[in-house]
Amino acid sequence: MRHEHARACEQRVALQNCGRIDPRNLDQYIAECHGYSGLERALGLGREGVIAELCTSGLRGRGGAGYDTAAKWQNCCDAGGEEKYAVCNAVDSDPRGRTARLLVGSDPHSVLEGLLIAAYAVGAANCFVCVNAEYAEEIAVLQEALEQLRRRGLLGDDILASGFSCDMAIKEIPGSLVAGEETALLQALEGKQPLPYLRTADSASRGLHGMPTLVNSAETLANVSTLFQGHPAATGAESPADGGGTKVLTVSGAVSQERTVEVPFGTTIAAVIEAVEGVPLDDLDIKAVRFGGPTGVFLAGAGLQTPITYEALEEAGSAMGSASIEVFGGGRCAVEMARDVMSYLEQQSCGKCVSCREVTYQLADMLSDIAEFKGEAKDMEMIGELCEFMRNNSICGLGKNAGVPVLSSIRLFAGDYDSHLKDKRCPSGATG
Repeated sequence: MRHEHARACEQRVALQNCGRIDPRNLDQYIAECHGYSGLERALGLGREGVIAELCTSGLRGRGGAGYDTAAKWQNCCDAGGEEKYAVCNAVDSDPRGRTARLLVGSDPHSVLEGLLIAAYAVGAANCFVCVNAEYAEEIAVLQEALEQLRRRGLLGDDILASGFSCDMAIKEIPGSLVAGEETALLQALEGKQPLPYLRTADSASRGLHGMPTLVNSAETLANVSTLFQGHPAATGAESPADGGGTKVLTVSGAVSQERTVEVPFGTTIAAVIEAVEGVPLDDLDIKAVRFGGPTGVFLAGAGLQTPITYEALEEAGSAMGSASIEVFGGGRCAVEMARDVMSYLEQQSCGKCVSCREVTYQLADMLSDIAEFKGEAKDMEMIGELCEFMRNNSICGLGKNAGVPVLSSIRLFAGDYDSHLKDKRCPSGATG
């Protein structure tokens, strides 16, 4: 029954082939999914035509920031340089995220076709697919897919007799929360430690090896494939009434079963949870959800009615991030929820920024003291100041947003903190 509810909520675009085709069968992808017809069409349109089509669609990147895809491609296309690169970011940096793994493992050719279209549009002759090093099975699927493409003349010299030549390689990226950040990813591709760095120029003009580089997520590239294959829903519109635009989400935590689903933009967080659980939200014992990964905002009550759009989430004090929804049961204590996430962020900090390295440590320590009834009321003001300092002085999203879950938990559940600080006990009904 729960599967039926989840399917009723879903509108599959990026995931439309997952689970219904053999990921190792190129012939099936071509015969049943119009596979590589999108690439063929793109080659016929020419580079300017491809970007114009993308612009008309309004497709936004499905990464955490939601950049305009056509503008990003145009910038890379216009950039001068002897060599250009196109990179697929298929790294699930959020340990609860499953989007990239599901796509490259279940429907690799939709991602690879989108990457080839992107490479053609910007003039890149070399592509890289970056994937979590621990995804051994998915890496094997990707390697087989590349071999199939080379045998079919869909990769290498003069693809489809178009004059377009392009090759691809798989790059295994060590798993960490910062590994999926674009600048860290480019560092890894250059054989360096995957640490974020402060940009002096956009990667579209100066990226890998100092050359123009286009970086798109696996989900974005799967949408590109379906768009050029003629799928009517592969657009950038964020209103379900407009019939376009979807987002892949993973629901985990205090739920009966973790699920990855794809829903139209504008669907509320509550509706997704109800669909996955198969019962009304009022029948579920939920304290809060954290949206967007470990640095995402805690939401509760009316906040669960937040529509899943970039703008609505920004208004709620968060970002799309990894688009994971972690559910926390009603018996949880907000102080311990905040302590646990900050302890994780401290471990994941790469240490490059003093602000992030030191402040995540201090916050984890202070929250542990509060959780153990050793905190003082003055700690709350210090927590706010430390979060603000980290936000203003960190390079990447981990440091800039590490304070978001803590501050949102304080805003929502001040009573839990008062119980620990003043009454020296867990809030009534909380089990930790």
